[in-house]
Amino acid sequence: MPTLEYTLKVGIQFSSRSTMRTNKPVSKDTVVVDLYDGHRYVVLAVYPAKATDREWSTMPETVMHAWPAGAVTDDELSALREKTKYAPQEFGGPFEDVVFFSSNA
Repeated sequence: MPTLEYTLKVGIQFSSRSTMRTNKPVSKDTVVVDLYDGHRYVVLAVYPAKATDREWSTMPETVMHAWPAGAVTDDELSALREKTKYAPQEFGGPFEDVVFFSSNA
């Protein structure tokens, strides 16, 4: 499956220098959970990037605009990490690894 790349905007953000890669398409109302810290985000929109949306022209040409939506419980985060065999990287950080979330996960 091809890797999809997005310029990532979270919350109220005019321009972004963050990117995110997924192995499946993201669409409005998709919920993702960051395996780094358990924060949950709902996707508000996916749209073509304008010059002002991204810090550099080499960033992905599609924007994924997400909004914070709370966090999963510690038990849910542990289960998601175990299911995906997630191991935090020494220099890892937010949005390095995410999962598509549903209450059945």
